[in-house]
Amino acid sequence: MAFDRTNMVSLLDVGKLFGGVSTDIQEMGDGYTEISEDWGPGIDSTQYVNMKAKSATVSGYEFTMNPEREYLADDMQKHLDKLLKKFPTGEDCKTDYYRFFKTDAVEGKDGVYEAIKLPVVVAASSAGGEGGGKLVSSIQINGNGAVEEGYITMAEDGTYTWSKSAPE
Repeated sequence: MAFDRTNMVSLLDVGKLFGGVSTDIQEMGDGYTEISEDWGPGIDSTQYVNMKAKSATVSGYEFTMNPEREYLADDMQKHLDKLLKKFPTGEDCKTDYYRFFKTDAVEGKDGVYEAIKLPVVVAASSAGGEGGGKLVSSIQINGNGAVEEGYITMAEDGTYTWSKSAPE
């Protein structure tokens, strides 16, 4: 039986946007109608003269996502609104994206999951909707470095922290 979408948890560090130095990792859940990661593998292939089929090699990945969110009056929306008002560029767009699967819970450690962290750039993409419909906004997220493996801890108050090694 397949797991449902709630098994995959996507997080964004909104504290680092606009050159912030403090970490504020927030779940991209409420209000988001779809969040899909596109890893865009770069595949190089070569046809050698003595082969009937091509030889393929993965040369890298180009991560992109364009999550769309219904307009909610919450902290995540405040950060998206700021993107849609200030249209940052350069360093102000840099932050980190995190993802874990609930099935990757660390045995014996409540609220701790194996996770990945990816440096990204975040930009405003669109805002609006159809007449009589819900107001929605979307952002563009692109990879900006190498994936790092580590751990996400979800505290009882709903806050998240990242660590490279499993918390004690």
